[in-house]
Amino acid sequence: MKFDYSKEDMILKVYPSAGACFEEAFSLLKKHFWMLVLIVFVGGVIDSPMWFVKHIQQNSDSFSFTSSVLQLTRTIYYFAVASVFSYGVAYVFTKVARKKDFVFEETFSGFKTYSRAILSNLLVVLIVVLGFVLFIIPGVFLICRLVFVPYLIMDKKHGVVESLKLSFQMTKGYFWTIFGMGILSFVMILLGLVLFGFGILLSLVLINAAFAVLYSACEDLHYKEACEIVGLVAEDREEL
Repeated sequence: MKFDYSKEDMILKVYPSAGACFEEAFSLLKKHFWMLVLIVFVGGVIDSPMWFVKHIQQNSDSFSFTSSVLQLTRTIYYFAVASVFSYGVAYVFTKVARKKDFVFEETFSGFKTYSRAILSNLLVVLIVVLGFVLFIIPGVFLICRLVFVPYLIMDKKHGVVESLKLSFQMTKGYFWTIFGMGILSFVMILLGLVLFGFGILLSLVLINAAFAVLYSACEDLHYKEACEIVGLVAEDREEL
């Protein structure tokens, strides 16, 4: 963690670093480790139809009508099912980061905010794709700045546009931290491949926990200020 002595309120504030988030995440996994592995495994099962369709698509003519239908099916499934489930996963891992208990059924809580989950994810994807069209670097920047959108949708129950604005404000000054966490995540997944299936599950559990730790820290430090800048009334922390 990075430390800063604030002259305004005369307290010592702790700012999360990439390494510290993963270190804290690792320490949090002891209590719910096997349940979190199960949740990540279920997420993989839910994602599997997309990979199956992709495999079929690769074996077909890339310009055929069938290939187009498969691509459309895969895209619809991603936004309608897989991405919504990932919001519930973010909800559960936020609880873990705050050392709160949870039940497995809460993993599906993204479906309780179905329309907001789909619309927010769709908007984020469109913004990021546009950024990548503009020479890749803007796309990477936007991915990092909008990383808190699922957490704000699930934790604070904000609307789609509100969550995008708040995420952009709360990640201000944390681009390199988030980018570094992305690089560490990529390396961990590669290492997880060496250990086959279980290594990937372990990597994904740790990665999800680390990003939840980062969100929880930034929520403590910057959420109220971000709401003031955006022009919103800060919501009380959702009792997770």
